[in-house]
Amino acid sequence: MTESKESLITLPQIGKVEKAGLVVTILLTAVSYVLGSTELAFGVLAGGVLFTANFMAIRFLVNSLVANAYPKGFGIFIFIIKMLVFVGIVVTIFLFAEVNIYGFFIGVTGVVLVIIAESLRGGTDGSL
Repeated sequence: MTESKESLITLPQIGKVEKAGLVVTILLTAVSYVLGSTELAFGVLAGGVLFTANFMAIRFLVNSLVANAYPKGFGIFIFIIKMLVFVGIVVTIFLFAEVNIYGFFIGVTGVVLVIIAESLRGGTDGSL
């Protein structure tokens, strides 16, 4: 009989927070578009999707560090690289795509509120 070993590192999966964050982002984008501001709607979409991706990346890195898959020094290095990549993406978005800053922060705030709401609901396994 062969045993299947479970990997310590699992590929990122879309959890409750990510699904709810994307739903809220889509709703906020639709409301912004209906109110007549295409630039604001694009900013909301960019902020919500980017922040949801950032949350997913953080969750993936924390899970891999908790599983002791990598040394702690390497984990810190990866977090710094992740942060630099996301800061670079945000700077690129603002410089070249000319995203509406108010819409961007509305999208980010929508996802932050989802994260707060999901954490207040509480989970039995300690995860979001």
